[in-house]
Amino acid sequence: MTVIVIPSAWRTAAGIGDARLTCVAETVGEAIAWLAETHPPLRQRVLTGSDRLASWVNVYVDGDDIRELDGLGTQLPADREIIVLPALAGG
Repeated sequence: MTVIVIPSAWRTAAGIGDARLTCVAETVGEAIAWLAETHPPLRQRVLTGSDRLASWVNVYVDGDDIRELDGLGTQLPADREIIVLPALAGG
């Protein structure tokens, strides 16, 4: 099973009590699609209108940024952890 870790502010907005959700997915894209379908309030936070990963979202698999891997096509062998975080900006 894949574990998806969601930030507390997003959990509150989506009415999710658990910080760690589990799903079955072969790729990061499948896990993100599952998240958006299972918890519709999160869709606009993680996906754009064309169902692409929003530019303001960072996704990590076991601590590795998916932009440095295969993006949404990154394979998820058993027991991986995905962390979904809003990007931070400022100076």
